[in-house]
Amino acid sequence: MTSPQFATVQALDLAPLARPVAFEGCFGWLHPAHGPMPRKVGVVIVPGVGRDARCGHKPLRLLAEQLAGAGFATLRYDHPGQGEGLELAEGQDVLEAWTQGVAQAAQALRDATGVAEVVLVGLRLGATLAALAQADAAGLVLLAPVILGRRWLRELKVAAVLGGTGGRDDGEVFEAEGLSLASDTAARLSGLDLTAIHATTPKVLMIAQTEASDLLGEHLKGLGADVARADFPGYDMLFEDAHSNRAPTQVFDRVAAWLEASFQERATDPRQPPEAAVELRPPGAVERPVRFGEGLAGVLCQPDGDHESRRAVIFCNTGGDPRVGIGGFAVQASRLLARKGVASLRFDFAGLGDSPSDAPIHVYETSRQPDLAAAISFLNDEGLSDITLVGACAGAYHALAAARQDPRVGAVFAINAAKLIWRPGDSLAVGRRDEGKSTAAYKAGFRQPETWMRLLKGQVDVGAVAATLARRLVARWTRPANHGEVAALRGGMAAFASRGGRAHLLVGLDDPSLDEVANYFGPEGRNWRAHDGLTLSVRAGIDHGLALAFSRRIALAELQAFLGV
Repeated sequence: MTSPQFATVQALDLAPLARPVAFEGCFGWLHPAHGPMPRKVGVVIVPGVGRDARCGHKPLRLLAEQLAGAGFATLRYDHPGQGEGLELAEGQDVLEAWTQGVAQAAQALRDATGVAEVVLVGLRLGATLAALAQADAAGLVLLAPVILGRRWLRELKVAAVLGGTGGRDDGEVFEAEGLSLASDTAARLSGLDLTAIHATTPKVLMIAQTEASDLLGEHLKGLGADVARADFPGYDMLFEDAHSNRAPTQVFDRVAAWLEASFQERATDPRQPPEAAVELRPPGAVERPVRFGEGLAGVLCQPDGDHESRRAVIFCNTGGDPRVGIGGFAVQASRLLARKGVASLRFDFAGLGDSPSDAPIHVYETSRQPDLAAAISFLNDEGLSDITLVGACAGAYHALAAARQDPRVGAVFAINAAKLIWRPGDSLAVGRRDEGKSTAAYKAGFRQPETWMRLLKGQVDVGAVAATLARRLVARWTRPANHGEVAALRGGMAAFASRGGRAHLLVGLDDPSLDEVANYFGPEGRNWRAHDGLTLSVRAGIDHGLALAFSRRIALAELQAFLGV
């Protein structure tokens, strides 16, 4: 087996590919400065956390590419204990670690490129951490900073309810939209108030449009900063679900223009970062960033030390989210499996996360079979031939499609497959509150007295429930008209099973994907279970995208059982 470092890729008609970096247990990407005017100043992009980080991941990559093209070497990274960073030690001060991580990222950029100065560009809580860290920076760009921590936590709770997960805040753990915080960390974050900081950088650009940001701007001016202000057009679109959101191009153009005007000095001796082997070492594992195919980016996670197994798992993107998975599920699973002797590859489909693409993409209509074929070929070249695909939501859809088309796929573990057949015009909002629960959950609810009490109190949106059930009834009535697609799905899975393939569907009892199974494989998936190797598990309490820690624990346990490790 070769020692994978940063695999060679075909030339792309794109900006120079970012280079992986690792520092102090953090993983990131360095975008080398290019274009006619390399600058003395470099940029560190500080991401948000939780859902803000997922929604902002690809847009911030695009910003990094834009700034690198303007001559600013740019580093973006995951916070300690977040994304692909190593886990923090038990009891470690999370807020302090995140703040120190900003300074460590700035130093990593200086060491790699030799830039004389650094500007910190932060989004949401990342902007707050940048303002707290300072890190001897020459300037700050605050993109919709979290100014009052308690208000931000309250907003997260509301978002969790609207997102259908509900979250958790019981005095021990604060949990919302994939972000889990110990009570002491939540308390410290709740006490944050940026208008109370005592120092700032000489130059600040703040892009926000709230009363609190007005107060912050005046406070920073009082501390002696040259503060430029601008509104944030495109804010709401940026924080749509990652499969549909858009980068705020006007804002990014404003950031680039401010940097170019504020830091005009060119580098006298620009230095390109050296090519170097990059790896992280979680307990029992070795992780190396890789590129393969048409510039697809990912991380190969292998057991630490000698191992003879030829088994490997490939994790697919959940919807449009980056490869780490909601709540870091793919990272947690990769590292757990490595300790059990199983290698894994988590990578981004083309156009998602860190994998560039000029082509328009759709979470379902863009075929991911070329991406998965390239991933399988890469693993085969590494001596790994026993391949299992793992995916949630749209990732499950593409994994099951690959199983039917690529004979090299031996097994699939599919979580809440929102679509087994996609038809143009179908809703992408599956799993959100407005799509409702599964029909089985509604039937169970009708038998519970508390449901009728909520109905009498006006706490049930009867119209929305009726509309949801009506759509599903129509879908079942019209299924015979689509018998060709249904037959192809059933026949494809039967052929997969007949050649020895295994596929497991993990479905939440309340999840609408349970209706998808019933539509095409009968009640309780009887036509699915009829084949050896095709299994189904329906579990109560599992949210659609594994935003809750409880859901991730169930999924991890069932994945281990499926793999027999």
